[in-house]
Amino acid sequence: MKVSVVKADNYNIETVDKAVNDAVNLIGGWQNFIKKGDKVLIKPNMLTNVTPEKAVTTHPEVVRAVIKAVKNMGALPAVGDSPGISNLKSTAKRTGILTICEEENVPFVYFKQSKAYNYMEGRFIKQFELVDCLSDFDKIISVAKMKTHVFMGVTGAVKNLFGCIVGTDKARFHLRMQKHIDFAHVMVDLYQTIKPTLNIIDGITAMEGQGPMSGDVVDAKIIIASSDGFAADLIMADKMGLDAEAMPIAAAGIEEKRIIRLKDIKVVGDGKDEQFHFAKPHTYKSMQDTYVPKFILKLGQNQLTSKPVINKNCVACGRCSHHCPPKAITIIDKKVNIDYQKCIRCYCCQELCPHQAVDLKDGLILSLLKYIGIYK
Repeated sequence: MKVSVVKADNYNIETVDKAVNDAVNLIGGWQNFIKKGDKVLIKPNMLTNVTPEKAVTTHPEVVRAVIKAVKNMGALPAVGDSPGISNLKSTAKRTGILTICEEENVPFVYFKQSKAYNYMEGRFIKQFELVDCLSDFDKIISVAKMKTHVFMGVTGAVKNLFGCIVGTDKARFHLRMQKHIDFAHVMVDLYQTIKPTLNIIDGITAMEGQGPMSGDVVDAKIIIASSDGFAADLIMADKMGLDAEAMPIAAAGIEEKRIIRLKDIKVVGDGKDEQFHFAKPHTYKSMQDTYVPKFILKLGQNQLTSKPVINKNCVACGRCSHHCPPKAITIIDKKVNIDYQKCIRCYCCQELCPHQAVDLKDGLILSLLKYIGIYK
C-alpha cells in the first residue's frame, strides 16, 4: 500500500496542478483510477460557507486540479457535497468551489434527495440513506481537507464521506452513536459502502486544535494521495504528530481488521519526511468509551465529560440550536442556554459555530483524572 506526500508551497494554479498530478503519479497514475468515459463524482469538504483561507474547506484550486486531470483522461467530472450547515448554493459559492465548476464547465451536483444503499457486511449500519445520485457515477474521488476534529481526532478522506449523507440526516447518527468509537465504526461502514476510487487530501493549509471549524490555520504545504482512504488518513495523522492508530476511525478499522497498519504503508514523494506538531483538539475521547460504569457516568455526566460552554463571541445566531441533535440548546432573549442533561457531548455546536463561540470545558472529576494521569 502506497501513500504519496508531495510538497506544495501555495495555491497557485500551476503549483497545485503539479502537486496533485505528482501525488497521483507516485501511486500509479490517473490511468489506474479513471478510464475514458467514466462519470466521476469529486467530493470535496464543504463544511460551511466560509472562504478558502480559513482552511475549513477543501481549497478550490485543489478541486480544479482534480477536475482537469479527470477531463484529461477523457472522463466526465462533476462536483458535489452536502454541508453540515448553511445554504448549499451559498456555501458552494463562498468556498470558491462553485466558481471553479463554472470556469471549468463542469456541473455542481446539489445533494438534496436520498435513497437507500445496502452494505450487508456493515458492523453497525447495513443500509445507509445517502444522496440519490451516487449510483449515477462510475467513480468517486474524495478530496478532503487536513484537519483535527474535536469528536473524531482528525478528519480526512474517510470522514469527508459523511457529506454524502444529506443535510440534517447527519444528526441522527450522533443521536444513535453517542460513543466516539461507535460513531467511528459507522464511518468505517460508510467508507466501505461508498468505496471511493481515489483519495486526495489538501494539506497545503491545514487546521490544528479545535477543528474542524474553530481551529488555527497551519501551513503544512503538502498534498496526500492514496487509493485507500484509511491509509491516507493514517499518514495524515502521523504527519500531524498524533498517535495515528489511536484516532477513533483508525482504531475502529483496526479492530474490525479492515484497514492496513501504519507500519505496512510505504510513503513516497518529496514530502515523505515532513513532520509537524499539530495542537490536539481539546477532546476527541469520551468517558463513555472507557471503563467507567454507565450508572456512574449517568450520575456524574457533567463532571466526567467535557461540556460545551458559550463564550462572549456568541451573537445568538441560532445555528447551534437548530443543528443540535438532541435539541439540548435553546435561545431565550438572545441568550443561548444548554440543557446538560440532554446534551450528548457530540460537540456539533462547537464544530458548526461560525463565530467560535463554543468552548469545551472539562468537568471537575475529568480534570482531576487527567491531572493524576488516569485519563489522558
